[in-house]
Amino acid sequence: MKAVRSISRIRIQHSKRRGAATVELAMVLPLLLTLVLGVAEFSRAINSYNQMFAAVREGGRLAAMDFSEFVNNNQTANQKVERDIRAFLSASGLPGDDMTITITEPDSDVTFNLADSNNYLRNVRITASIPYSSISSLPMRFLGDTTLSASMVYRKGRVDLVQ
Repeated sequence: MKAVRSISRIRIQHSKRRGAATVELAMVLPLLLTLVLGVAEFSRAINSYNQMFAAVREGGRLAAMDFSEFVNNNQTANQKVERDIRAFLSASGLPGDDMTITITEPDSDVTFNLADSNNYLRNVRITASIPYSSISSLPMRFLGDTTLSASMVYRKGRVDLVQ
């Protein structure tokens, strides 16, 4: 008899605990989901930022070299560099068409003409930027107006160090 009573007490205590576990899960699950989704979204932002820098770097390499044979008759040198940066970003999974790409003087917003021979051995700044809402996987209201931007300065042309 004594064994039957102790088993029934354990069942009663266990059933009371089952409700407590459900309440604990209901309290912790939203916090856990927020944390996991936040980490995933932050990782997406860092990956996008790195891809933008890689695209700007490749565009700068193209801008620094003699690329006259790569430019079509119906486009300028600046358009060629911008198009290649957009293609690199699109291949990386980012919306290349949503990017704002500028090729300017390093210290101002004046457009730098890559085809101008007077700009040889001068510095050029290439910048790519995109609204965070264009790359976000989740609707993040507090990051809605944020813009991711990658910018690098290059020298137009190359110099032989050894003569």
